[in-house]
Amino acid sequence: MYKKVNELITLLENSGKCEVKLINREKHNYAIETMTKLPWKRHSRRFGKIQAGENRLRIDLEVPGDSVSLEEINNAIKLPHKDELSHTRTSHFGIIQNGKGYDTVVLQIYRKDLDDFAFEDTPFASFVNKVIEVNTAK
Repeated sequence: MYKKVNELITLLENSGKCEVKLINREKHNYAIETMTKLPWKRHSRRFGKIQAGENRLRIDLEVPGDSVSLEEINNAIKLPHKDELSHTRTSHFGIIQNGKGYDTVVLQIYRKDLDDFAFEDTPFASFVNKVIEVNTAK
């Protein structure tokens, strides 16, 4: 689990535009933050969270509303959309539209699928870089 979390953190921090901070050691929770305040979210630098649980890895990435399409997410993440599943114990992604001008892309990758999930694959890495870009654009 933690090897994969480190892969994800490396991918995020290699952009040079964000950093990942440990916010709760016991629960293995991390915050993804820009170096400066977000242009679309007042008083905050945080645009994501990573939660490494015993059975699953959850990644929340916040983006300004309508800045990424469902098709774009689907092509990059290679997991089924939550609405396509009959039960939620399967790795998936979902989108939460907050009504506050931003959306949250939620990935839940269960332990049984985690070793096969490649964070460094070009489509996923490109998607993460786009998320970083829309959150650091001035």
